[in-house]
Amino acid sequence: MTFSDERVRAAIAERFVPLSLDLFRDPRDWLRPLGVIWTPTILVLDRRGAVHYASPDFLPPELFLDLLDLGEGHVALHWARFAEAQQLFRRVATREPPTAWAPEALYWWGVAVYLATRSRSELDRIWQLLAERFPDSIWAARATTS
Repeated sequence: MTFSDERVRAAIAERFVPLSLDLFRDPRDWLRPLGVIWTPTILVLDRRGAVHYASPDFLPPELFLDLLDLGEGHVALHWARFAEAQQLFRRVATREPPTAWAPEALYWWGVAVYLATRSRSELDRIWQLLAERFPDSIWAARATTS
């Protein structure tokens, strides 16, 4: 199970403030604004409570650890902490062997690089890597380099 894995528990304890809500017992005024309709739903919020990433259901530990990096990367991106976002997205994008999250991470890594540098050539370089490694992914379809 995801949350019994030591690596998952350590990553959550070190980097996040976990909160568990019960879809059927907790007040709807807590859950409705978060858009939660299925459990479990993993939400990554910033310090002001804005949701920046959501993922339904359980995942194997390796995929869940990548999910944590993606979620934290999105928070960093929205708070203009571009170097941190790049590091988190790059870690997922370059993991070997790649996980199912790699195409999405490559896409957002390119966005983080562009927002930090305003360099279209750097964005294109990363998105070209996305197109080469995962040509049939929805993320490659989004990443037009023309």
